[in-house]
Amino acid sequence: MIRLLQIELIKLFHRSRTYLSVGLMLILIALIFWGLKSEGEKTIDYLLKLLNNNFIVNGNILNGYLVIYMILNTLWIHVPVLIVIVTGDLFSSELENGTIRLIGTRPVKRYKLVLVKHLTSVIFVFVFMAIWALLSVWLGFLLFGKGDLAVVFNGLQILEEKELTWRLIGAFLFAFLGMSSFALFSVAVSFFTRKSLTAILIAMGIMVISTLLQTLAPTLFTGWDRFLLTYHLSQWQLFFYSDLDVNAIMHSVFWLIGFSIFCVFASIVRFNVLKITE
Repeated sequence: MIRLLQIELIKLFHRSRTYLSVGLMLILIALIFWGLKSEGEKTIDYLLKLLNNNFIVNGNILNGYLVIYMILNTLWIHVPVLIVIVTGDLFSSELENGTIRLIGTRPVKRYKLVLVKHLTSVIFVFVFMAIWALLSVWLGFLLFGKGDLAVVFNGLQILEEKELTWRLIGAFLFAFLGMSSFALFSVAVSFFTRKSLTAILIAMGIMVISTLLQTLAPTLFTGWDRFLLTYHLSQWQLFFYSDLDVNAIMHSVFWLIGFSIFCVFASIVRFNVLKITE
């Protein structure tokens, strides 16, 4: 099992897609910082004009914590797109190229191959998210400093600087769990398709549809939003509520874990009946 994982990791880090995904992430973060550094103050000043009638604003509003929060919002679409570029074809590319036939000739249980593929996707997500988080925090504090965090969603949420460290850690850990769940889902999709592009498009299509349904949930699909993947992926925002809803966070954590287990199980069932010689 360990040897299989080593082989998969070697293949992963010898693929151009892996470095393309990380490179695009670096460009995305650079553009965000460039935009906020050049135009961020004007945007904040405009927003403060709307608040000045009701609030007295002191201190540095555009600080590293606010920038990190804005970067966390790339979890909606941008980060999943960059992750699925790599994870969406971890299996389907080998099926498409025929290399899976060579692997199938070895005395290895099929379920082990499935587990290794999924574990490889989680390791990639860990590396990707670690670079994403460390770069965001380092540049955020270096370029914008620190201060209290004020964000607007479900009302105005104001958090003191002294409690933001553990909230950021919680948000990043939850983001890792959420993106790992999506990566496992995309790998599972690749077991049901024979084309890498098809697997990637299906995974992203379901993400887009889920996002749309979540947007319509308050009016048309009341109560059904809790069955949507994007609903639980977006629960990182709960770490920035003034009153932390631990029950809601844990509900999403267990949902994502259960969803991940289902994806792995579905992949094993599919691969056991798949005719790799076709």
